Amino acid sequence: MKAVLRTRIYEEEQRSQFEFPAGKTETKSDCGNYKFSFKLVKSQGKSTYAPVLEWIAERRPPAGLELLTLEWELPSHGIKEGRIFRHGYQSWSLSASENLEDADISPKLGFLQFSQENIYSEHSGEEGDWISEAYVILLPKNEDSKFFAGAVSKGEEGVKFKILTSPSSKKNSDNFFSGDIRVVYDFYRFEDFKGNKLPLTQIRVSKFTGDEAIFIKNYFAELAKNLKVKLPETQVPTGWCSWYHYYTKISEKIILQNLKELRSKNLGLKVFQIDDGYQAEIGDWLETNDRFPGGMGLLAEAIRSEKLLPGIWLAPFLVRKKSKFFQKFPEAVLKDRDGNPVPALWNPNWGVDYTYSLDVTHPASKEFLATVFKTIVKEYGYKYLKLDFLYSALLPGWTYDRSVSPHTRYVDAIKFIRKVVGKDIFILGCGAPMLPSIGLFDAMRISCDVAPFWYREKSRILVKDRNGLCTERALINDITRASMHRTLWLNDPDCLLVRKKKNSMTEAQTKIMASIMSVSGGMLFVSDDLSLVNEDRLELLQKSLALQSKCRGKTPLPVGLGSEFFPSALYNPSGYLGIWNPSDEKKEISLSLFFPWDKKNSIDYWTGKKPDSLEIDSRKKILKIEMEPWSTVVLYSGKQS
Repeated sequence: MKAVLRTRIYEEEQRSQFEFPAGKTETKSDCGNYKFSFKLVKSQGKSTYAPVLEWIAERRPPAGLELLTLEWELPSHGIKEGRIFRHGYQSWSLSASENLEDADISPKLGFLQFSQENIYSEHSGEEGDWISEAYVILLPKNEDSKFFAGAVSKGEEGVKFKILTSPSSKKNSDNFFSGDIRVVYDFYRFEDFKGNKLPLTQIRVSKFTGDEAIFIKNYFAELAKNLKVKLPETQVPTGWCSWYHYYTKISEKIILQNLKELRSKNLGLKVFQIDDGYQAEIGDWLETNDRFPGGMGLLAEAIRSEKLLPGIWLAPFLVRKKSKFFQKFPEAVLKDRDGNPVPALWNPNWGVDYTYSLDVTHPASKEFLATVFKTIVKEYGYKYLKLDFLYSALLPGWTYDRSVSPHTRYVDAIKFIRKVVGKDIFILGCGAPMLPSIGLFDAMRISCDVAPFWYREKSRILVKDRNGLCTERALINDITRASMHRTLWLNDPDCLLVRKKKNSMTEAQTKIMASIMSVSGGMLFVSDDLSLVNEDRLELLQKSLALQSKCRGKTPLPVGLGSEFFPSALYNPSGYLGIWNPSDEKKEISLSLFFPWDKKNSIDYWTGKKPDSLEIDSRKKILKIEMEPWSTVVLYSGKQS
């Protein structure tokens, strides 16, 4: 086993190498300054590593010592052909199964890379050279054991895995290493080694048989236990959101009209959430624009009068140059080493220039956040908060407190917000790094934005934007991350769009969307102008909400997690199995029933009939069904609970 520590003292980068003698669990670096060791616990085919990095030189660590990364070789996965389940970094990052021989290509445009993926990860784009964030699953082409590596604790550093499969990828990689998988710790922090020791995130490596969906559900459950996750006692929310019909073009009048429309539809929704478009400027959250003359407190009162929970969107760490905060406290905006503001986002909805981030360690930023959240929650009365673009708190920069890592400053900022608003306020995270967020939120967005179209736009395909907002990519994540629901938090699969107008999705595509979101059991919000929703689409919405209410209490299992880019099915232990064919070709779908299923579970929820082509072999545990292009069924027993 080998490892490489990258450090920097002011502008000079250094590299320290470690080589473990056979059978040993500690070794010194070639420079003599560091010791790297680990405790290894083996149990039931699982190997758990607890690593520690130490400063052992007689002199104190030099002033200005910045730890960058530690890359550590793990035991070989030994898989030459097959598939990889690559997990994405944050809410919007694609998490899907792909061929091992393919290339791991991140977006070509810089602003897409840092706003959708991990800015600290560099993807080579070479075939067989992969990066997977937090955990990875490798699935061999034959029937051999599957391979898993993942974080089982949460430290002060980022954790990702570098996987090499092809000869070319190994040739182009660091010549010091000889293996095919490494864990990479992202520090990017100044370190004086108080107490000399720096414990690192624990890593689990194992080979397993059986379906990967059950394995990964158990992994999430263990991770939740290790990190002391407490799920909210509240029911999984349903609601209305303004974003996907109006985007930033909302007004007080539009909000009140939709509130009135929602009352007349009597859908039983619980939350009414106002999204982007009310604020005077990004960063000026307590000042409304001219379209909201009554202010946000008035709207919260109107929402409460309808016996709905008032919800509001904000991007707490973002500011634009025109905002009052930026103008008054430029020193509290995240800067690079040359003193220039660090770009956090380019969003044409807000203007042609960049949007920037707070330095969340700065006292002025903390005071600002405290004022914003106290006002919104305690004065206005919003009890449901959607916090967006949260990755911005982790961006690299020359911070006020340089002793903490980007991941620590992010975690501290979210904990600070929670302390201000109180434990009873429902907080939804969005655009958030997944591993650091565990245990911090009531709910988490698990996908990119949906859209009123199915596939990625041509411009996004051209720039290799694999995370590009569209319904297809959102639904892939909704399936592949489905088992995070009720283990790590409540899942938010994003909003359901059922309207016909201003929507290029077909009715069949809309029904697939409704099936996946409902069977997942996660939050279900509609984002249409309900006055434009006709009777048949309103019926689809009502049935979707009824199905979600039956599925929301259980943790679902994706079917085909490791074998398909867009998994064919999702099983919910409440007794529902959604199956779909999102393609232009007729397919016979064969599912391995690795979960309890009976022949009596053969009625389609949407039609009330048994599909003609359905075959269930309980003895062989195989389900077969012929699916027409763009069709979906949700099987159950036919009995209403």
